[in-house]
Amino acid sequence: MSALDQAHLNDLQTRRDLLDRLKESKLLATEELERADTLAPGGGAKVLGPALVEAGLLTDYQLELILAGKHERLRIGNYDILDKLGTGGTGTVYRARHRKMKRVVALKVLARNLCKDKSFVQRFQREIETIAQLSHPNIVMAYDADEAKVGHYLVMEFVAGQDLASVVQKHGPMGVAEAVGCILQAARGLAYVHARKIIHRDMKPANLLRDAEGIVKVTDLGLARYGRGALVSNSLTQAGGVLGTVDYMPPEQAVDSTNLDHRSDISSLGATLYYLLIGGPPYPGQTMVETILKHREAPIPSLIDARPDVPPALDELYRRMMAKMVEQRVQSMSDVVCGLEMIYSTLADAPAMSLLLPGFVEDVKPVRTHSDTLAAPVSFATETPSLEPGGMLKVLLVEPSSTQTKIIRRHLEDQDAIPDLAIAAVYNGADAIKAIRAECPHAVVSAMHLPDMTGVQLAQRIRAERASSLPGFVLISSEEESPEACSLTRCGQAILLQKPFTGDKLIEVLGLVWGKPTRAAQQTGKPRAAARVLLVDDSAAARTHIRTVLTGLGFVQFAESTDGAEAVAALARESFDLIVTDYNMPFMDGSGLIGYLRHNPATASIPVIMVTTEQDPAKLNAVEKLGVSAICDKTFAPAVVSELLEQMAFR
Repeated sequence: MSALDQAHLNDLQTRRDLLDRLKESKLLATEELERADTLAPGGGAKVLGPALVEAGLLTDYQLELILAGKHERLRIGNYDILDKLGTGGTGTVYRARHRKMKRVVALKVLARNLCKDKSFVQRFQREIETIAQLSHPNIVMAYDADEAKVGHYLVMEFVAGQDLASVVQKHGPMGVAEAVGCILQAARGLAYVHARKIIHRDMKPANLLRDAEGIVKVTDLGLARYGRGALVSNSLTQAGGVLGTVDYMPPEQAVDSTNLDHRSDISSLGATLYYLLIGGPPYPGQTMVETILKHREAPIPSLIDARPDVPPALDELYRRMMAKMVEQRVQSMSDVVCGLEMIYSTLADAPAMSLLLPGFVEDVKPVRTHSDTLAAPVSFATETPSLEPGGMLKVLLVEPSSTQTKIIRRHLEDQDAIPDLAIAAVYNGADAIKAIRAECPHAVVSAMHLPDMTGVQLAQRIRAERASSLPGFVLISSEEESPEACSLTRCGQAILLQKPFTGDKLIEVLGLVWGKPTRAAQQTGKPRAAARVLLVDDSAAARTHIRTVLTGLGFVQFAESTDGAEAVAALARESFDLIVTDYNMPFMDGSGLIGYLRHNPATASIPVIMVTTEQDPAKLNAVEKLGVSAICDKTFAPAVVSELLEQMAFR
């Protein structure tokens, strides 16, 4: 037998070995094995292997392990391993597929040194139980956790995209709008988990994944909370052991990684923003110790110095996020979200907000109507729906609970409160989008949690499509401090209504977002003499002028503040029925004050009139998006103000 014939025989033998190992691996069903045997007939393993990959029966990684006789590594629990995605300090991540459900996931096998620590494993399991209950579009979800021969593993949502560190390494620093959009999404996800008492502790560009649709998701939750403290304490003496973490670590974490709170994530997110805009960490150092010392002692590097196109407001917010002392930082991630959304709304090249949200289901059910039916389907409205005297008010209910729908219907059908009413009810957000396009309702009343999106996301989608013709929006929720509620302030005439609520309260709020007081509100609105008014302006002369005009219109109870920060303090001490504010003020300007008011459920429905000489359309548009009730010039003409007060139901 010639050497060539012997080589061919050996290759055929290897082909049989390959098929036998493939059968032993149980990666393929019986019919798939039969198909595999028909591929590359007469060819050896060198031909069959690539054919299996080309046919979609194996991945390159699976073929590599099978040829090496290591096919047992391709099964972990109920999951088939498809590819190896990477290895880090806490373990190795694989792309895997559930054998029965066929769902593709990311499977992380914990590092062996962590698995040997029984206390860590116990804490990790408890944390996973908590994280498994989380559901947010900007968080990589945890599906499963178990133990196999390879050790403990965590099963997570698979994100088909890249981490932001890789994006910047490949394409360079991001544009301002792109970077702000990414950090805004990350902040939303972190605000959600912070509200549930979970801290990330390892926020950095590599832990933010962006999919093909531009959705950014926070990953490595759970591993960071309990694993990172141990890794830091064990690795500070090992050169480069935690370099990626140290670059984005807040000053206090290097001193005591066991006594951190949510504000450590705020600092790390600020450092991540710096990386996206500049292309490197804020405190580069030759050694780990040098980097840590810079975090503690070096001045906070300016974004504007390196990127003149960065807005001053963004640089100021970033500096507050990066403050050395935790007491001087932005104190909550929800406040970070509000600040970023305000900045994002002013960026000329910022994409529509809908591009920052997940895709929506488009297969919808027919809209169910009640009483006087809504108009027949028409093309998407380009003008604001109008309601002439004696016209019909169209209200769209978006509520998955039939019981809650009946309750809201009963409140709204009080003909003494709202005459000539037409109500339509839909089950989910996708139905609502279709109904709004077709029917152009005057107001939308939505639950917070819908089957396919949240009520806030629905409001954002409506705003993205109908920026110039928004219906009023009422979001009903039992969550007193929902991190997502801050986003509602950017959606035009929108108000958060807390459960439980009365029919009178629902009707009052509906009148506010509708822009016209209901008959009940006109009859029972606040008497002007009984209303408490807060005047906010750094000019004493301006406050005197406004007080004089309002006194002539029947108001007698006033309090005054010289800027937004002082007004916030006043609101903490007492309640007010009307706020009149300037735009440009020290410490906290008018837009910052309105953002605070609309984010706080206790103040979200207080009417706010802004009195300003500001002429910049971008700034005024941003204020309108925040939810200001009205904008007046500095003349504060009594006739104009009187009409506004009537619309706000002051009698």
